[in-house]
Amino acid sequence: MEFETIGEVVQVEQVADVNQRLQDGWVILAIATGHRPGGEPWIQYVMGLPYEDEDEEDEEEGEDD
Repeated sequence: MEFETIGEVVQVEQVADVNQRLQDGWVILAIATGHRPGGEPWIQYVMGLPYEDEDEEDEEEGEDD
């Protein structure tokens, strides 16, 4: 994946949020792990929403004619 195609980036910790964003067309760019100050482990997902493909939109618009 080329990062030039990503229009928006967010950091997400909840798996349910990750799964919902994946269904909405987001992609996982990176996964980071670590420990909170109390020793509790954490995992963080960096997700990106690709720009819409303008060529693809033009093709879809042409299909309606």
